[in-house]
Amino acid sequence: MTSLLQSIRALRNSQTAKNLAEWHHNLMGYRKMGLRYDDLIPEENEVVQGALNRLPPKEYHDRVFRQRRAINLSAQQSELEPKEWTKPEEDVRYLTPLVQQVENEIATKQAFDNLVTIPAALKKRNTSSV
Repeated sequence: MTSLLQSIRALRNSQTAKNLAEWHHNLMGYRKMGLRYDDLIPEENEVVQGALNRLPPKEYHDRVFRQRRAINLSAQQSELEPKEWTKPEEDVRYLTPLVQQVENEIATKQAFDNLVTIPAALKKRNTSSV
């Protein structure tokens, strides 16, 4: 079992896996429209809305520009010139860390909201005399 896990970990970090992942991202076609991967995250979720509110204004406006340009290209049934495609090094996760941060904050808040206080009778019973 451990050798199988080691093999999977080694394969995950191999150049072949990276090439396969790059091929898959290119096949998806969003880079040909000038989009980044995080531009595809739907905004209808309150968690994503909270993450979008934390984006710097320039990053938020760039996101809106990329999405509007992609909508226009889609309506025209065309793509950008290859030199204008999003390059792999530009396709960084800018929204996903903020979404995870908001999800963690919501989970923490819910955990604190669900805390139950110890009844006074149990506190008395469980105190030990030193």
